[in-house]
Amino acid sequence: MLYLLQFACLIFMLFSAFLIAVLRLHVRWINKRYEYSRWMLFSSLTLLAVHFFLQMCFGFRASREEVGAVINILVYLPSFTLFAMAIYNIEATHTSRRKMNMVCAAVYAAMLAVFGTGYYVTGSLNMGVWLYVMLAIFFGNMLYCIYMIIIEMNKRKKLLETMTATDMRPFTRYAHASLTLLFITAAIIPFAILSTKSLYIIGPFGLVATLFFIVNFVALGFNYVPTEELLDKERGNNLTADAVNAESEEESAKCDAQQSAPETGSDQTSQQLPASRIAFIRSALDHWCADLGYKDCTVNMLTLSHLLGINKTELSQYFSQCQNTTFRIWLGEIRFNAVKKMMMENPDFSNDIISSECGFSSRSYLYKIFKEKEGCTPVAWREKQ
Repeated sequence: MLYLLQFACLIFMLFSAFLIAVLRLHVRWINKRYEYSRWMLFSSLTLLAVHFFLQMCFGFRASREEVGAVINILVYLPSFTLFAMAIYNIEATHTSRRKMNMVCAAVYAAMLAVFGTGYYVTGSLNMGVWLYVMLAIFFGNMLYCIYMIIIEMNKRKKLLETMTATDMRPFTRYAHASLTLLFITAAIIPFAILSTKSLYIIGPFGLVATLFFIVNFVALGFNYVPTEELLDKERGNNLTADAVNAESEEESAKCDAQQSAPETGSDQTSQQLPASRIAFIRSALDHWCADLGYKDCTVNMLTLSHLLGINKTELSQYFSQCQNTTFRIWLGEIRFNAVKKMMMENPDFSNDIISSECGFSSRSYLYKIFKEKEGCTPVAWREKQ
């Protein structure tokens, strides 16, 4: 039974590694960071395939659970770390990635030191208490990697929601679901390492979770832009908008200087937009709404700034000073009012159609908005009307 499970794992890892490698011939991913992550996954899967092949040939696990556990920890730690680094590589910035790489390298060095000490003391792979020290290091490393990835995922989620004024894109939600299954597998692997019986349950679950993650990585990853590139894009768009609107910025600065001349040391962010710019921005936004621009669920502050030819800083100041709100809240209100209007005018339209027509990325997010603003579901609101 154990031999068959190891054989199944071997075939799965070889097939997954081949899939990750050969699909490069059919799909050209946009960012280099994603390519690095792809090769990290390929290396991890290949290492696991070699591990299961050696297990089948030499029977480490079959001969004695303690011996098999030691070999598993030595292989699973770098394999899981490569998986984690592949995910973290497209989530975090350069500085954070370097820190995580150094920590993981130090952890594996500590693992090898404990293994060497245990083998020297006991004279065999039956290390006794040293096995549990290795297991503790392994489990601690997994928790650290999972924690770091979750932190970066939450940062990215907030960034995407702020930029798009809506919830996460569907492919992002699927990716998070696959990561959740992967994290659950990582958390219960130590039980499989120590108990062969639990391996028969945890092993297949781990294969399914890994397959779900790989499918999401291959099918949806080409749409995935690293967080660092999103921030770079924002800075680049800011510079472009500044160049396009240099003259208007100069005029605004002059007006602000005249208005704030009696005050010294005032902060630049507290400067008021001149009336002419306020009128221009209001008119541009009104025309954009009249043209149903809010239907685009991918619109964000950057794309709107470029589309209207208005500096992003000015646009942000307008929402703050004249609307007493933020871009995200303002756009959410525009869409929400459009939803209510469409519901009144088209009672036969489903919530899926209405949410899509008004710029919401999903029906679930429409329900969430109604719960927050009206205290009821869209269906209940319709009945009230």
